Amino acid sequence: MLNRTVVHHTILKKSGGAAKVALLLHQGLLDGGNRSVHSFETSEKTDEQLIPPELAAQAIPENSIVHLHTSKDPTRFLKALPDSCKTVITLHDTQMITGGCASPIDCPEFENKCRTCPRNFPNSEQVRKERIEAIIDSKAVLVSPSGWLGRLARKADPTLKPKIIPNGIPWPEAPANKNQIRQELGIHPASKVMLFVAHGGVQAAYKSGPQWKNYWATIKAAVPEALCFAIGGNENSRDGDFISVPYVDSLTLSKFLAAADVLAYPTLGDNHPLIILEAMAQALAPVSYAVGGVLEQISDGEDGILIPPYEKQAFAEKVIMLLNNSRLAKEMGNRGFQKGKKRYSHKRMLSDYTKVYDKLM
Repeated sequence: MLNRTVVHHTILKKSGGAAKVALLLHQGLLDGGNRSVHSFETSEKTDEQLIPPELAAQAIPENSIVHLHTSKDPTRFLKALPDSCKTVITLHDTQMITGGCASPIDCPEFENKCRTCPRNFPNSEQVRKERIEAIIDSKAVLVSPSGWLGRLARKADPTLKPKIIPNGIPWPEAPANKNQIRQELGIHPASKVMLFVAHGGVQAAYKSGPQWKNYWATIKAAVPEALCFAIGGNENSRDGDFISVPYVDSLTLSKFLAAADVLAYPTLGDNHPLIILEAMAQALAPVSYAVGGVLEQISDGEDGILIPPYEKQAFAEKVIMLLNNSRLAKEMGNRGFQKGKKRYSHKRMLSDYTKVYDKLM
């Protein structure tokens, strides 16, 4: 039992991977009889004003353990915290160690202290300097879900030494029954179903969202019976067999994952994405670009397929191959389910973080 309140802070109330992790930890602490609070800067309501980060920080009770997941301005948030608070920071992406971008991908300016930002983030060198200084000054325990981002953090500043705690999600005892879920969702049993999933849908640049329909055209031409759901945007529409679905809650997303045959995830920059774990939890084989922490999640050819970044034709061909080889897709999915059950449960994640909180007592 922890003798301090843990305050989990995010920008958004519930959307995105960082908020999901924060809420899982928050609920896990409450279920264990601990005191936990979720603080956020805005909900998903379009008419709601953003709470300034420093005001959110000033509202946090004295003597709390503050677990910062995301903030619109982490520097202002960290500097405004009560002096009596202890701090944990999870690097869900690279924004806290760069001039503003969520993933530097292959940016040559990352190793040049973000002096000249090719993506035009304003005052990038100064922003990066201030954010790293704020992390150091806060004396926070720094955590990265992937070894990849941990190495980037050390490259950004050698004094940053993140502890690696992989993400975790609730893991079922067994994947859901595909035929039952398809019946519930109104999907024909014989359909060959693929998914694109990203917060922002076709607008999600880091997840190749603007290219989804181009991938789909290639795949559909080779697999006429294919059906595609593009999940995570802001519209509900249908263009032939390409169906756009807006943001859905975790339960609904798990049903789409259980109903599918392949997850197509052409990410260009990622840390330790929950969607890969969520696919594994439903025994769904993923095809992804080999970037960031994804290489720590997927074992190529065993429980999914990894493609070198930007090789669009090869990516589409592997999705086609799995859609046409349901036996192989199922075998990969089952191996992913068993691996994830051992490594990526939210109970393991909660246990790892609780040890961090306990040391701050």
